[in-house]
Amino acid sequence: MCVYIIQFDWSTPDADDIELYVYGSYDKAYYKFKELICAERNLDNSWVGNIEFDDDGYPIDEQYEFDFEDNNYDESEVWWHITDKDDYYHHSRIDLLIKEIQ
Repeated sequence: MCVYIIQFDWSTPDADDIELYVYGSYDKAYYKFKELICAERNLDNSWVGNIEFDDDGYPIDEQYEFDFEDNNYDESEVWWHITDKDDYYHHSRIDLLIKEIQ
């Protein structure tokens, strides 16, 4: 049996937190993963909303370190990480982790 954990690690100049969401199904966890990414890309919710992305989903400005894996085939772990290279404490990291429960 597995549990699916969404770990949302974020930091800005004035606040930081790690939010955890636990799901019993991959589909529900993956939906939350995608929901959090959409919220991060919204200017009203996050500093990431100020960043312009290209058609493939990568930041246009090279000021940002960006890494993602969004291959949800076979219920694999996925992630979406963006960090300001000028301030590594300024970041948003969203991970879908799979943990087996015995």
